[in-house]
Amino acid sequence: GIWESIFGGGKEEQSSTSTSLSSSSSKKKKKKSDDNANEEVKQNRQGVLNLFTLLSTRYTSMEEKQQLAILFSLISKPELQPVKEIKGLLGEIDNGTIAEIQLEVEDVLGDSDISRDYFRLSSRQGGGFASSDAQVISIEPPAPLGDDYRPAKIQTIMKPTSRILRINVVDGGEGYPVAPDVIVKQSGVSRQCEAVAIIDRKGSVSEVIVLNPGFGYGGSTARGQPILPTVEFRERIFARQKKKKSNNGSSPKKVKPAKAVVELEYQVAGAAILDGGSGYSFDSPPDVKISLPATDPDWFVAPNIYGQSMDDDENQYIAARVTKIKRGGSGVILDTDAAMRGGIGQRVTRDILRTVLRDPVALLPPSVRPELSIDKGAAFYSIKSLPRPPSKDVILPSNYRSIDPLFGGIGRAPVTKNQVTLSADQYSRLALSGAICTVLVRTALNPLELVKTKVQLGNDEEIIQYAREKAGVKSESSQPEDKPALGTTQVIQSLIEVRGPLSLFQSADITFLASVVFGLFGFGATELFRRAFSAVFFDEAAAAANSPNEFVLLTAAGVATVLTCAAASPFELLRVRSMAQIENEGVKEIFDGFVDQNRQKRGMKTTSTSATAASVSSSAMVATKGLQLDDIKPFWSSFYPIVSRELPFAVTKFLVFDLAAGNIAGLINNSNMMGSDTKIQVGVGSAGLLLSAFSGALAGIAGAFVSHPADLILTLTSASSRQEGEDKDWKVIVKELLSSDGGVLNLYSGFPARAVFFFLVIGAQFFLYDYVKTLLEVGTDDLTLVLDVFYAIRQGL
Repeated sequence: GIWESIFGGGKEEQSSTSTSLSSSSSKKKKKKSDDNANEEVKQNRQGVLNLFTLLSTRYTSMEEKQQLAILFSLISKPELQPVKEIKGLLGEIDNGTIAEIQLEVEDVLGDSDISRDYFRLSSRQGGGFASSDAQVISIEPPAPLGDDYRPAKIQTIMKPTSRILRINVVDGGEGYPVAPDVIVKQSGVSRQCEAVAIIDRKGSVSEVIVLNPGFGYGGSTARGQPILPTVEFRERIFARQKKKKSNNGSSPKKVKPAKAVVELEYQVAGAAILDGGSGYSFDSPPDVKISLPATDPDWFVAPNIYGQSMDDDENQYIAARVTKIKRGGSGVILDTDAAMRGGIGQRVTRDILRTVLRDPVALLPPSVRPELSIDKGAAFYSIKSLPRPPSKDVILPSNYRSIDPLFGGIGRAPVTKNQVTLSADQYSRLALSGAICTVLVRTALNPLELVKTKVQLGNDEEIIQYAREKAGVKSESSQPEDKPALGTTQVIQSLIEVRGPLSLFQSADITFLASVVFGLFGFGATELFRRAFSAVFFDEAAAAANSPNEFVLLTAAGVATVLTCAAASPFELLRVRSMAQIENEGVKEIFDGFVDQNRQKRGMKTTSTSATAASVSSSAMVATKGLQLDDIKPFWSSFYPIVSRELPFAVTKFLVFDLAAGNIAGLINNSNMMGSDTKIQVGVGSAGLLLSAFSGALAGIAGAFVSHPADLILTLTSASSRQEGEDKDWKVIVKELLSSDGGVLNLYSGFPARAVFFFLVIGAQFFLYDYVKTLLEVGTDDLTLVLDVFYAIRQGL
């Protein structure tokens, strides 16, 4: 039993300790949670105050201030509502002046006669003051701030109660063997004051305690002031007899009499208004405070009523309040009781509600006025005639975060629209973004473009023959005389094996220059015309809509493509000629060779037509030193073929990209695949960039399919222009292709390589374009305008 008791006690002690630790941990968690909640409320309230400051700075007319008071009274949480600020607005609107202040004394004992005679509560009912306590009533200043509003000035009206407040010892005297009697003398007294003296060891009176203040002191006045009674310290008879005995018949020691003065009690009788002030509201009159005496009289005793002690320093049974306020403009005096009881504003009727519900921008009439209420000790304003929020849970649509009973659904995201007009700096950064992404992508994928060109022309016999031989070896079913189809991979492998890896970047220098021009004009001009056409041909709402009009998009892309082709024709012509070369040549050699070839065709030969390639190159370098207009014009000879290729490609590319990206984003957002609060946006964030890349890849395949016949004709036209003899017209080339075996399919020679090329090029291009735009601060987020109701306020407009 002992061991069980010991071990059992140990377990109980351990359990008690564990419970104590658990309770301590729980309290800490609860305190931390409460602190976080308080901090959140503090931040939310600060946001409301910031909003109030911005709006009140902007809207300054009386009608606008009335609307602001209505607006902020719709905040239903008292801890967030700016009650003081709303009161200030109402004070500015009313601009009232204090006209009357009344006192109210509480009937503590339940019987007014008894309560009036119960003097011991006097210091809690406006009494207990001395004549020196002149100002004990204070009034709250007006809520509005500024020099236009001034606080009221009042003077406390005091009157004597004819009771003794205290007796102050002036001279304690000496020689009193016992405390003397205290006699307060004045004629005409209704009830005698009762007081006792306290003496020290030396027989001096140190203090006088008033037990009963009496009544009827002060009597007639002298010059408006009551006449003070006198105080006599009367030595007691038995004390004198005791003194004689102690002195053994000798003369007793003379007592020096003490001296004291009386202070009469004063009480608050009213408040005289010296200046009514301004800026006070009718239905929220200012508080009037009556201060308690610094110390209670000796005779103060709190009664015990119904078994409850009233002895509390904070208990006060007298109050003062403003009962009448005068309107600042008209001078009409209003009763504050009536204003607070019935209200002075218009009620929200059904007709008003129907008007507001029909028109989302309609406002409540300015005559509607918020009313001050008290709930659980917290003051807040509300419009009581408005319908209350629904108490039951409401199923919200996906695009709403809450439902307001008056204004309807509140969206999850702010209102946004595209920025219609851009600055020259923004357009230049958009163009630079297009140039960077185009250069990076087309230079990196130059090998595919080179292979496509060699397959289309078939003039690099060494590589073509080598590739066919490899294909023939792999294709056992092919006849020796058959020419097996060439694949992109086979040609790339052949180039690497015969001429090395660097041969895949033949014409990379000219491709770089052409890509810069295509990127600068292609993307920058499209953005420019797209926004310009939207602003000219559509209203502002349609122009700034987040989903652009397809007609505007196609038109802008078409015009931008024509402009881009005009600027890029020389570079594209040189690029195709360079890729048509068997061996790589630099930009200058290709340029000089083209100029010399055209001069020869015009009869301006600088050397014999039978000269070797080296001599032609040497003479061309001499010829280019004196360039003429006729030397420049041929660089735009391929303008129409380039337009016929680029126009359908660009229009299809932008159209398919916008349709694909918009529909995919809408599908993902509507299905809440990324969560109800997260929406995918094209070009924004990782998901948005991946969407741009995928949509761009689809757009690349579509554009390549539509424009491939024109690309093939351009390649064959450019290749024929570098061969000796008469240039072939594009019509002749088309006729030859259609008349050959395969017919229309011949127009899609090399399409697989080009489709793969543009699948990668356009996908990577749009990905990089959106990414670089973000780096240069012209991305989708940067060019999206968010509805900001505070902009004009911050700008002081």
